[in-house]
Amino acid sequence: MSAIAPHAVAVAPWRSALREWPASEGRAWIFVAKTIVAAMLALWIAFRIGLDSPRTAMLTVFIVAQPQTGLVLAKGFYRIAGTLVGCAATLILLSLFAQQRELFLGALALWIGLCTAGATRARNFRAYGFVLAGYTACLIGLPATQHPELSFAIAVTRVSEVLLGIFCAGVVSDLLLPQTLGSSLIVTVRGSYRDFARFVVHALQGRLDHASIERAHDGFLAQVIAFEAQRDAAYFESPETRLRSGRLRLLNADFMTATTGIHLLHQFTERLRRRHQQSTIDRLTPLYAALADVLLPADGQLPAMAAEARPLLARLAGFLERLPTLIAEAGSGLDEAAPSDRLDFDCDDNLLQRFAEDLQAYTESYISLISPGDRLPRPAPPYVAHGDAITAALAGLRATAVLLVVSAFWIVTAWPSGIGAVIIACTLCCLFAALPAPVAAARGLAIGFGAGLVASFTCGLLVLPQLDGFALLVAGMAPFIMVGAWLIANPRTAGIGAGYCLMFGSTIGLDNVSRYDPALLLNEGFAALLGALIATAAFALIVPAGTRRLRLHLTRSLRRQVLLACFEPETGLRHRFENSTRDLLGQLLAGADRGSGEDRALLARAMAVLEAGRAVIDLRDAATIGTLRIDSRSHLNGAVRAVARLFQKPAARRRQQALAGIDSAGARIDQALDASDHDAEERRALNRGRTALHLLRGLLLDDASYAALSSLETSLETPSSPQGAADAT
Repeated sequence: MSAIAPHAVAVAPWRSALREWPASEGRAWIFVAKTIVAAMLALWIAFRIGLDSPRTAMLTVFIVAQPQTGLVLAKGFYRIAGTLVGCAATLILLSLFAQQRELFLGALALWIGLCTAGATRARNFRAYGFVLAGYTACLIGLPATQHPELSFAIAVTRVSEVLLGIFCAGVVSDLLLPQTLGSSLIVTVRGSYRDFARFVVHALQGRLDHASIERAHDGFLAQVIAFEAQRDAAYFESPETRLRSGRLRLLNADFMTATTGIHLLHQFTERLRRRHQQSTIDRLTPLYAALADVLLPADGQLPAMAAEARPLLARLAGFLERLPTLIAEAGSGLDEAAPSDRLDFDCDDNLLQRFAEDLQAYTESYISLISPGDRLPRPAPPYVAHGDAITAALAGLRATAVLLVVSAFWIVTAWPSGIGAVIIACTLCCLFAALPAPVAAARGLAIGFGAGLVASFTCGLLVLPQLDGFALLVAGMAPFIMVGAWLIANPRTAGIGAGYCLMFGSTIGLDNVSRYDPALLLNEGFAALLGALIATAAFALIVPAGTRRLRLHLTRSLRRQVLLACFEPETGLRHRFENSTRDLLGQLLAGADRGSGEDRALLARAMAVLEAGRAVIDLRDAATIGTLRIDSRSHLNGAVRAVARLFQKPAARRRQQALAGIDSAGARIDQALDASDHDAEERRALNRGRTALHLLRGLLLDDASYAALSSLETSLETPSSPQGAADAT
């Protein structure tokens, strides 16, 4: 036995590494192999059918290459749509300005600006479709300005090459060792549900401090946004994934609602602590513990699969049935207490009940994934992204200005390769407009361009001229493509890898009549590098993404989200409000300075906005009760308008006016609750309205919560350091 033990110890790490390799480095190398196969397949077909520029088909493979099949198919779909729209726009512009190059470039600049604005407002691969609509117009239109009579032939050829590349990338990704998003989504769903249930148990048991809960909500926000992007892409993978898409969208919406519910409950309890209402907290603690016991069974194991959550759903239903009895027992003796104590208790138990209902809905939508063919438990609301019109307009103006400047340089210098600089500059202005750090992204792409130019020069001028036949061409190019694909597979170097593949594919010179011209290759390479540098400079100089004024505008927009809750149509309002608020918060957090605590200030502001918005929506629901007296309804609507004025522009006078309106509306709801002409549903709405008014009153009276609505703007408007002053100018 002693002789065998050392050998076993030596072999075990190798076996473990071999088992883990497919899930770690193996995925990256599978992606590399599939990229090479798809690129060479597109190149071979393009040569066989005699397309003018086979390298365009290969380049398209590099552009749409993604590790997961769903991402490839989604990117390919929107690339097709954007290519066709851009092609149609180009032909229209050429038909109008075929003989006036300057007028054509001006019209093209306006089109690029519109596409960039659309890409900034859209999300996920829909934004990519807008980018392609502008990029294709440049790709087809600029060469056609030199030969207007061939514009239609150029358009048909370019579209054919692009479609061939998309087809090859999609087929290879789907048939050769597919890595599906659908399976990874299910794993994500299981982990998210289990982790959230564990978080709720720990929060209800008082085992998490305020900072830990804030960090958890930051993570929940990122999960919601990333999950929606993956679900949207997975829709293209298979019929089964499309069948589950609505359920996954409903699950994500319920998850978002539940995370807001637990935070509002925690926030109200924290407010009670700051007011030293320990007696009320002591009455509520057994209710929290009862819900925690429901979530955590006797064996201590949280549900790992959807089927395992069925007992939890039954326990939640039982908890909601006996909750009124538990509330009555916990609130015994409060009739002799102060009215404010009774209101605090009623408000908190109402929040607890609503959170338990939200958790029940989340669990129900999670279990529904087992039977994708059955009817949905509830209609699945669409994901609502926040698109800022001012940000989109500024991005469009930047792209228009870049196209005009680079086009003027091309015309004045008569540089034959200047078209490449125009195309790359405009493409990057479209592609990176919605990123929180476009300068860094463009810089990474420029680094990739430099490396790709070296690889293209080496392969195109030193390796390929020595080879004969397609098989040897593949062997000569594969090592160079492997480098770029491996960089793309690594998230930290994906931008550099994308630039490498773009430069390599566009300058390698693999046309139907191949060229081995060092001067031409360097000209095209330097033109692409110049375009990337101009785009980087444009992002740094023309309305930079991180400027104090632009972030101040978005920060104010976050506060003014409450106006949406106050005045938008009520159908689906709760989901639209919460969804768009979180999406805007995600945009701000992506560029936040986490070292200075800006992320925590933004999160505190967003939670105050969500709390106020949900309360306003409940108040509006109470105001729509048909049997409510007209004067009472007027007071409730007056309170909503006073809150709207306060959130539009916080001020001490408006704060007092909002509190006065809330007190007046509260007195009216108390009168309505004393009446006997309301049914059970109406009384439920009135109680929620009374709770909403108490929440709003507590939010406005609590200095810490109210300060979150304006303190961040003050810090942005008043720089605290010389560097901040420099940024402000």
